[in-house]
Amino acid sequence: MQLRNRIFAAILIPAAVLSIALPAVTLFTGDGFLAPYIRTPEAAKMLAEIAVLLLLSGGIFFLIKNKGRQAAAAALLGAAFCWLHVVFLPMVLSALYLGFLVLAGRFLREKVFGIKDHSGYPADFLLGSSAVILLFCLLSAAGAGRIPVMQFVCAAAGLVLYACYGAKLYKERGRKELLFTGSIPRGDIDCRTALYSGAVNSDRKEKAADSAGRGSDRKTGSFGRFFYPGCYTLIFTAFLIQAGRMNIALDFDTLWYGVRSEYILAGGAGIYENPGLVGMVYVYSKGLEVLTLPLSDLASHSYLLFFTLWLAVMGLMMVYRIARLFMGREYSVLAAALCASLPAIMNMGISAKPDIITWLLQLIMIEYFFRYLISTGAGEDRNGKGSGRGNVTLLILSAGAYLLSLTMKPTSLIFSTAVFGMMGIYLIGWRRLSFRASLRHWASIILPGAALAGIWARTMMITGMPVTSVFTSIFAKLGFEMKYPFATGSLPQNWQDESNLHVLLRRLWQMLLSPEGKDMGHVIIAWGTSLLFFLVLFIAVSVMMGAAEKKERGGITTAAAVIFWPFLAVNLISLVMLYQVDGNYFMLLYTFLVLIACRKLSGLAQKSAKGLVILLLVPLLGFNILLTAQTNWAWSVGFSEIRPVNKGRYNHKAKQHEDMIIKGNAAIWQILAADPENRVIAFGDHPFCLQFPCNVQSYKDITSPWGNVELVNSPEAFEEYMEHAGTDYVYAESGYIGTDSWEWSYGLLRDLISDGVLTDFFFENGNMLARYSREKLPGEKAAENLRLFDENYITSDMVKQEVKENE
Repeated sequence: MQLRNRIFAAILIPAAVLSIALPAVTLFTGDGFLAPYIRTPEAAKMLAEIAVLLLLSGGIFFLIKNKGRQAAAAALLGAAFCWLHVVFLPMVLSALYLGFLVLAGRFLREKVFGIKDHSGYPADFLLGSSAVILLFCLLSAAGAGRIPVMQFVCAAAGLVLYACYGAKLYKERGRKELLFTGSIPRGDIDCRTALYSGAVNSDRKEKAADSAGRGSDRKTGSFGRFFYPGCYTLIFTAFLIQAGRMNIALDFDTLWYGVRSEYILAGGAGIYENPGLVGMVYVYSKGLEVLTLPLSDLASHSYLLFFTLWLAVMGLMMVYRIARLFMGREYSVLAAALCASLPAIMNMGISAKPDIITWLLQLIMIEYFFRYLISTGAGEDRNGKGSGRGNVTLLILSAGAYLLSLTMKPTSLIFSTAVFGMMGIYLIGWRRLSFRASLRHWASIILPGAALAGIWARTMMITGMPVTSVFTSIFAKLGFEMKYPFATGSLPQNWQDESNLHVLLRRLWQMLLSPEGKDMGHVIIAWGTSLLFFLVLFIAVSVMMGAAEKKERGGITTAAAVIFWPFLAVNLISLVMLYQVDGNYFMLLYTFLVLIACRKLSGLAQKSAKGLVILLLVPLLGFNILLTAQTNWAWSVGFSEIRPVNKGRYNHKAKQHEDMIIKGNAAIWQILAADPENRVIAFGDHPFCLQFPCNVQSYKDITSPWGNVELVNSPEAFEEYMEHAGTDYVYAESGYIGTDSWEWSYGLLRDLISDGVLTDFFFENGNMLARYSREKLPGEKAAENLRLFDENYITSDMVKQEVKENE
């Protein structure tokens, strides 16, 4: 035993050192990605503030023993921090909106579908979100899909629900409900003993809990009294890091489409109105954007971002709940803390991209699947075979989460289906599939199913295909026809000269230890970090050395293996096929690896080995906090400015207006702002040229790789597209195009002017705005307009020449 422990230590200690030293040298020194950022004054101030946060939050969780007072102190610290960084109102309003979704779902679950078997808040969120998405789809179909209508409906329903459930909670105020510690709510499941109703008797439940490998809740050696407070401090700090920089961390995709839903998604009579946009991001599955429409037209974009951050917190809670099915409370909290330390997860919490909500729904799908298996007695059946009779309502909710995840982003069709498909194979192969549930319970799947139909119907109506992105070539082979003006894409190719095996090994090395290289730019900002290298090595060593561990195995462990290995294969294949790798693509895989590692750790019989692993995790988690703080999708540095006196929120729209004025667009802004339904094609710096308060798409949206390059091959093709899109204006940003920059687009614009399709020219500080004319102008007028353009528009050539002269 001692020899085994020494070998264990001889492998893991160097691995932990390597996991910190190699990325630190690679990223923070020389030409590393993060070297220029960590040397800035803003980074120094942020790190100092994080140190203070760690001290204050550590004091709360380590020194205050009363759980109620501890929660109150943490809430007060969080509120003060958010106030100082001007995100207090977004924090409150987004939390209220999330609460409304949960309460709406609870009402539907209990009163409409009659599901009262303690399926918990994940089911409430699932049903509430589905209902809101479906509601807006129906309003849009009726021609009443305007944001103010949706805001009124949500506000009115929210007031009623908060009043009703507030009164109910007041009557039941004796109940204690804690999140990660303390007593499990009576209305929820106690993962240690309670399996769902009608499944097995109480004696069998205890055996099922043991066979699932959950073990006891005893602390790990001398780390016991520090373990929980340390984990809570890390989770709380990781949350506040994202809140502290939210106002200045609007990333490329967020500015591109995430915060422009009021103009490009619901700018007319609803989501089914064709906005005339050709970029594929505008016709992706828009579940998240529809769900957050009530927050989309507010002055601060942080309302949307904080809602996503709350979803990240909810995702961490789901990690805990899933882990609790396989292990004790201690290691379940550790699993949530490890996920909270990953930039790949938490950095997505302040992006309007749909990755976080997709991840959350996938976790809900997985949890209810395992809870269904436990209700069949799988936790105690070592062979994994049984009668298949369990609480089918849980399986229905799992299927509902799968369907709703498909509304959020196109790639969930691959990753969610890979998991859900293996669930089905397990249920059939191990004879655990059952359909015995009341018709009323089965009706609950109508909501997510109808929401999916409503979201895919939009894409189908506009493009001719239910899902776009990488799937258009597949649907074309199935008989679907892509509508004009969209182009049929192809499956991703890595276009590497290396062999597929070499690409796989190189990218694994990069993603586990050294995210440097031309195809790692989108990995470092959402990296799984070298913590995963350490965890994978720990899992491998535990298996190969046959480390002494509890050998209980049940059906849910078998099911987890059936799901994980094919899912891992799908992820490895995508890692090879993709030309541009994004770290956030693998959020669910990272979560699986964390859960497996914590399960292995909980099963170790040697306390010394457990203590060593937990001790090694401390510096790794500290390094992850540093990486999280230094990276984000917007590549912003530091926290937003501290302002003790503020309005509770930052006005992003006013800042965008100010930026456009600085660029010389004051009058142009007023012209375009006069009608939010104006449709504009902008020749300018993407995505910043999209910030006019109307329906704007850039030239880059229209051409390859996001649009259809055929539309810009000739003036005639472009004119045909402008007519189809209902274009009102064409805008050219000063100094952006010329003979030496975007030469083709510069020539195309001059051809359009010569052809007489642009009129009513307005020039302001070298910027140009012209109205699209559906009747061509006479040749003399067109020639005069071209002369005015050449005299008044400032090309990129002129800007560069001026810079040279000033030098």
